[in-house]
Amino acid sequence: MEKIKLGSGKELELVICGIITDSKKVIIKFLPGEDSLDMLNTLLMSEEETTKMKLLSESGDELAIYNGYTRLESIGQELNAVIRCTQAEIQEPTTGKLVTAVLSKQDDTEVRLDAIEAQLTDTQMALCEIYEGMV
Repeated sequence: MEKIKLGSGKELELVICGIITDSKKVIIKFLPGEDSLDMLNTLLMSEEETTKMKLLSESGDELAIYNGYTRLESIGQELNAVIRCTQAEIQEPTTGKLVTAVLSKQDDTEVRLDAIEAQLTDTQMALCEIYEGMV
């Protein structure tokens, strides 16, 4: 099965058709393994983990790179979801826990607002230094 490799090198095993993406959002469907939903939530909220994510084939080859999906919008878990189905299992597919995470990119307005806030903070600090120099 394909995997998503996060910034720290942690790999999440995808289900079939486990990634859906467009220019603003990515939906990832994967098996939680031994990780709790709370731990996965914390992991996917980290910008270091999600700034650059790699889609890997079963053999470990890079198939795609997803950049900038740093905002975790939602994460949820299904307990008895169909996670795989082979020809022999058509009547009874394999079921188990499935986690769905929705990540999005920061839009241009938010990026500009972050830059303005940083600039405003720098200006405030400069004014404080001038004021302290006068007193």
